[in-house]
Parts: sequence; structure tokens; C-alpha cells
Amino acid sequence: MKKILIISYRFPYPLTDGSRIRIYNIARILAQRYQVDLLAVNEGKIADEALDELKKTFNKVVAYPFHPLRFKLNTLKGLLSRNPLQIYYFHFGKVQKWIDRHHADYDLIFCFHIRMTRYLRKITDKPKVIDFIDATSINYREAQERARGIWRFIYPLENRRLLAYELKMLREFNKAFITSPFDKAYLDENSGHSNQNLIVLPNGVKEELFARKFEGKEENWLVFLGKMNYAPNVDAVVYFARKIFPLVKRKADVKFLIVGTSPAKEVLDLRRIEGVEVTGFVEDPYEYLEKAKVVVVPLRFSAGIQNKVLEAMALRKAVVTTSKAARGIEGEDGKHFVVADTEEEMAEKILELLANDSKRREIGDNARELVEEKYRWDIVGQKLLKEIEEVLKH
Repeated sequence: MKKILIISYRFPYPLTDGSRIRIYNIARILAQRYQVDLLAVNEGKIADEALDELKKTFNKVVAYPFHPLRFKLNTLKGLLSRNPLQIYYFHFGKVQKWIDRHHADYDLIFCFHIRMTRYLRKITDKPKVIDFIDATSINYREAQERARGIWRFIYPLENRRLLAYELKMLREFNKAFITSPFDKAYLDENSGHSNQNLIVLPNGVKEELFARKFEGKEENWLVFLGKMNYAPNVDAVVYFARKIFPLVKRKADVKFLIVGTSPAKEVLDLRRIEGVEVTGFVEDPYEYLEKAKVVVVPLRFSAGIQNKVLEAMALRKAVVTTSKAARGIEGEDGKHFVVADTEEEMAEKILELLANDSKRREIGDNARELVEEKYRWDIVGQKLLKEIEEVLKH
């Protein structure tokens, strides 16, 4: 049995965000055919239960937890470099030594995110595959428009470095995956040609979501679900709560529920607004989606494909989102989800759906059908295994 080493910029358990869900599921699929080991760095301690859980999937787990301050100090090394700061942020000498010592034991190295690529730059005698997940430079390009404080200087600098580095990694790796056709087109355009080794591999949706049967009553809720210390999510809910929700509340008796772990201070402060609730961690976040009349995803900067949209669609929910959050999904506005990019338009679309039960059901049913057809992990897995087999043959 051939051996694959996965290296990851975070410990992929518990499954608290989109990237961890993706890393975990790709590893699980690869483990069906190959012997798969994991090397992961992590900001902060790793729980014993998380280690035990991943040992069920991986042949061996090599975990390197570091204090968050160590990551920040690493960044200083990159200030005078032309490379992105984040590849220094995640680079540790101890981890480099392990990879240098053991990489020859594997038939293929699978790297998650450009953040871990510095460890592999000197390895030329083994096939290397990278999962970009998304074009990170898109996120930085769009985030810089709303950056404040020191971030007004960091985002433009990091964006320029990121794009050049992403294109360089396309040349250094045998094959690359990315979640969204939009992100692939962006990198192809900036390369000046179509990158044949850059493959769109979308996210799948948890299989258990398809088995859920909601028989309760919908509440007058608008729900946003996501990790609530992640900058695009924080920006989205602050924007929605302050600019859009008041327009909806003026004409409808609704609540806005912000569901997800680790809410930032700016998110917690939104509880002062009448009708806004912040749940923090909940055992079953999907219960909130099921009870919502409308799921809102008002992201103003976004790259890749949005799991939060796909999961709501899998639960037959009507999703109102921005064009930026929807652009990675092969769906149709008005049929599978509803797109709105201005405050007034989003409020209007939400009010229309709140008043029209049959339209909400129709969009929800169409959404579920699309996700079942294109965004199940077993479908994604078939494509992944085919591409990996191709790399190993050459």
C-alpha cells in the first residue's frame, strides 16, 4: 500500500470550521486507498480526545502544538522577505527537521494551504500535491478595502506577496486543488494561461445533514452560522446587524441569530441591538438553521466555496447571500439561492421570502437537489482519488 504524508497548518479536529472539515474529509477519503500519516502544527494545545479521534483515520499522527505567541514572533522573520508573512507564521525549525528526516518514507506529500509550503520547497524527489483550499490573495485583496489600523498597511503588502507566491507554487507542485471555479479562473488569469495542473475540487456536505428530518415549526428567525472570530464572518454579521437588519425589523417581527463558536468582541457587542442574539458554541448548530425562515450569508469579502451556504442548502433552507459568497457554487440566483449586494436589496429579498412560504420551500427544495447532485463527499472523493492516482503513476 502506498504511503501519503499530509501536512496541515492546523489540527483538523474538532470539525469547527470549513477548512478543518475539508482537511478531515479529504484525509478520510485518501485513507480508503492509501496509508495516510498526518503532520499538523496547531496554535495552542490539542485535546487528547481530538488526537484519539484522528488516530481512527490516520496510520500515524504527528502533532506540533505551539503557543500562539510563537506564531506571531515567527512573522517577524518575514518582514524583509518578498514572500507572504503567513508562510513564516507557520514555519518552525522543529517541524522542518522532522520533514527533512522522514519525507523519503512516503510516496506522495499532500500539503494543505500555501502556509505550509516553505517546509517542502527543497523536496524535489517526491511527488507533491497542494490543496490551496482557496486563492487567499482574493480574500486579502477584498479585505484591504475595509481594513482599519495597522491592517491598512498589512493587507495590501500581503496581497501582493500572496498572488506572486500562489503562482509560484503552481509551478512547484505536481498538482494543485482549489474549491472554487472562480478562484481557479482568477489564478489562471493572473498566470496568463490555463493551469492544467490546477483542479477544482469542491467541498462536500456532511452526510448526516441529508439524513436529518425537521418536523418542527419554523421561527421568525434570520440565522447566520459560522466561526465567529474569523474576520470575514465578523465583518458580515456586524454589517448585517447594523445596516440591513434594522430595515427588515421595521417591517417584520423577526430575530437575527448569530450562531457559532468563539464570538469576537465586536460580535458580542451586537447583543445591544434589539432582536439580535449571539449564541456562542451550541451542541447542534444545524437545529438553528432548520428553525430559521431565512439563512443569511452577507459576506463582503470571500474566497473559495462557502460551506455555510452549502450546509443550509442541504437542509432545504432559502439562503440570501452576496454574489461574492455565492460565486464558488454552481447554482442559479433565484432558483437555488437569492443574491443581493446592497443593503436595501438584501432587506427587500428577505422580506419577500418571509412573506412567501411556498417560494421559500421551492428554493429550499432546488437547493437540496443541487447539493445532492454536486456537493456530496462521495462524489468529491471519486474525483480526488482519480487525480491522486494519476500523480502517483508518473
